[in-house]
Amino acid sequence: MFEIVFIILLAAFAAGWIGAFIVSKKVKTEGIETEAVVSRIELHEWSGGTGETWAGNSVTKEYYITFTNNQGQSVESLLSNPGNHTFTEGDRLRIKYLPDRQEYPVLVEIL
Repeated sequence: MFEIVFIILLAAFAAGWIGAFIVSKKVKTEGIETEAVVSRIELHEWSGGTGETWAGNSVTKEYYITFTNNQGQSVESLLSNPGNHTFTEGDRLRIKYLPDRQEYPVLVEIL
């Protein structure tokens, strides 16, 4: 039973990763390029456990950007590929996005 659950979870993870890869590639090749600004940063702290298994705390950052789409509307979205970059609010970026997937902008360049 455990093996079946593991295989299903692994397949779901692989499908999600493949789907994200396909969308990211499409954004890079077909996306609309524009400037964006880092509008806010959310910090998430994760505890590594307690007692003998304690591994310390880890902090992850989610970078939200604001950009004007091709219809003149202001859009705020989570930056999908910040990589190892550290941004501060107000940093200017060049991104690409798909009009039908504006919630998935891709970083092109740091300005």
